[in-house]
Order: sequence, then structure tokens, then C-alpha cells
Amino acid sequence: MPAFVFRIQQLAISMLVATAAIAFYGQVQAQDSGKTKTLVVVGSAAVHSGNVQDARERAIKDGLVSAVARITEDILQVEALVDNFAQVNELVYDQPDKYIQNYKVLTEAASGKFYRVAVEVSVAGQKIAQQLSKEGILRAETKLPSVALLIAEQKVKEILPQYWWGQGMGSFKSVSEQAAVEVLKNKGFVVVDHQGVQLHKLVDWVADAKPELTNEQASELGARLKADVVVVGASKAGESPNIMGYEMKSYKGTFTARVLRTETGEEMVAVSRDAVATNVDEYKGGIQALSNVGTVAGETLAEQLVVEWRKLIEKPSQVEIIVEGTSKLANFVKFRKALSSVPGVEGIFVKEIKPNEATLIVDYKGKPEDLASALMLKTFETFGIDIYEIADTFLKIALISG
Repeated sequence: MPAFVFRIQQLAISMLVATAAIAFYGQVQAQDSGKTKTLVVVGSAAVHSGNVQDARERAIKDGLVSAVARITEDILQVEALVDNFAQVNELVYDQPDKYIQNYKVLTEAASGKFYRVAVEVSVAGQKIAQQLSKEGILRAETKLPSVALLIAEQKVKEILPQYWWGQGMGSFKSVSEQAAVEVLKNKGFVVVDHQGVQLHKLVDWVADAKPELTNEQASELGARLKADVVVVGASKAGESPNIMGYEMKSYKGTFTARVLRTETGEEMVAVSRDAVATNVDEYKGGIQALSNVGTVAGETLAEQLVVEWRKLIEKPSQVEIIVEGTSKLANFVKFRKALSSVPGVEGIFVKEIKPNEATLIVDYKGKPEDLASALMLKTFETFGIDIYEIADTFLKIALISG
């Protein structure tokens, strides 16, 4: 076999492997789209006037754009990408170097009038997500969670922090929290207003309330306030060693918090930020530092929450379906086929089979009640279905012969 033919076959195999790797990446790695990811792509460019070096450079650039495009597709839904393609093209595809941390050429070859390269590329997905969020493209396509904030705050030279859930502190307003709230609202989040809330009617640990809440306490309070997520943490302002002249001083604000999903208590995001302010007045300088750090923290919270919440709502949950009346196998087979065609169903597994009953585990993007509603729209020629129990994690269904 001629050497050049063998080389072309090698390249074809490399391209197939790279394509398979990309497809696999799109299926199983989309949940981590907000992080830095490394993938293999193939870039191609035509050779003009025998200038192989120029074609090589353009092929590499083509590969880099492909890598950035792949991560962007993971972050955005297809509809959002299509609707905002011109803007995404300008923000992301026209400047791939902005989002690429490093790359290396794995193999390369000329084939006819084309030059192709296989490139391993590391792409900063978080930077892409931040840019799309900043321009309003990402949040417009993601149903954002409602947020409750539990921020204990300590001003300059205060001995102890203050917090609105503390005894006699119900009217306290945190400067850093207010600044973060303003940012979150501007980003499209619904922020739960806790002003005037009678805490003792919501939880039973009011008498022992402390500035450092446990995950269980914070999640319980967030759920009682009907928030999807709760931001719990602390902010503090203090003097910084930097001075200018005899009067101007600098003040540092710090903001540390964790974001919990109220339904499960699961930690979703951790944030730690600081900011400074200068002023001749100690009190005003501390307040400004708290406001500044609240704004910075709010921006970070908004960016990370969009990505993490989207991953959460797109992740399929497992719904157990107990099916009665399966003795007529043909009916059960038709039911499973109809179930598999429901939008959002990504997999069906048999957990247990008994006489006239079967238990299925369904990977479903949505809630059990949504799945039940979708099944009610299905029609069966020889039987019907009776969905007689709907719970948070399971359905009970009977197949009724017609």
C-alpha cells in the first residue's frame, strides 16, 4: 500500500475517533459545561497556491473555533443558539483565543487540496457562560430559581455581627445583601423579601438562632420562605493597612457564602469575594466596602447560579413506575413503547417483575406529575391506563383492558 494512501487512512481513522469523542463529550459532559474542559477536534483548511504553512495555521484556527463552538452548544440550548447566533458569533466564535487556555496539535496531514489537523484543546467554559450571561443570552433561555439570602454582617469595629433572623433583629438590613440583591434582580432572579417575616412562625429554633446557620437550618428557612435556593454566609468590613496622607484610609469588605438547594440541602455554589473602598470617614468607608463586595459577590452568584441551575433542571431524575395489569404482555409492551416516546424520557429500566405487576425505573427530565400528564395524552387501542397515585418520586398505574 502506498505510504500516502496509508497516511490518509490514518487521518480518516483519527477523524472518526475525534468525532466519536466529541459526540460522547456532548452526551455525558454537558452537565459540567461551566468548567474548563479538554476535548479533541479536527480542523480543516484548503491549500491555496501550494502554501501549506498558511493552510496549516488556518486548519488549527478552524479546530479552535470548533472546540469553542462545542462548549457553547453545551452551555446554550439549540433554540437559544439559533435565535442569538449572530451575537454568539461575534462574542465567541470571532475571538476563540479569549476562551482557550491551551492547545496542542496531535497529528496532521495533507489530503488532496486540504490540510487537516487533530487538536487537543482546553476551553474555559466558565468564561463563555459569564459572557453569555452578561449579554443576557444565557439567562433568557433558563428559568431562574427564586433566591433567599441569609447574610450575617459585621461593620467596622463592631464586636458581633448582626443578622435578620436573630432575636430582636428582624428589621436589620444588611448593606452587602442589599447590593447583591440588586445585582441578582437585574440579572432576572426573583429574590424573596424577608422584611417583616415573623420567624417564630416558620421555624422552631428561633431562640437558639446564631449567625452561623447549619445547612439544615438554612435549607429549612429557605424552603419556608418558598425559595428554590438559599444563600447563607457572612460579610465583614474592616480597616485596610493602606492609607493616603493623614486622613484618607482604605477599608476592606469580605463576603463568603454557600448556595444551597432548599429542597435537598445540597450545596451548589461556594463564593468568596473581597473589595475595597476609601474614605476619610470610618463609618462611610466601611459601608462603601460592604456595598462594593456585595455587588462583586452578586455578580459571581448570578453567573454561577445560571450555569448550576441549568445543569440541575436538565439532569434527568429517576421516577419509579409501578404498573399493574401486566399479565397481558402485549398491553405492557405497548405501554412501554408509549412511555419511551414521551418527551423528556431518556431511559427505561426494569427493576422488578411480579405476577401481573412490574416496576420500572424511568430517567425523566421533569416531575412525576408532568410525566403523568404526558401519559394521559397517550391513546391505546386495546386498553386504557388508570394513574391512581402520584408522589414525589413514583407513579402507580393500572392497565385497564378495554
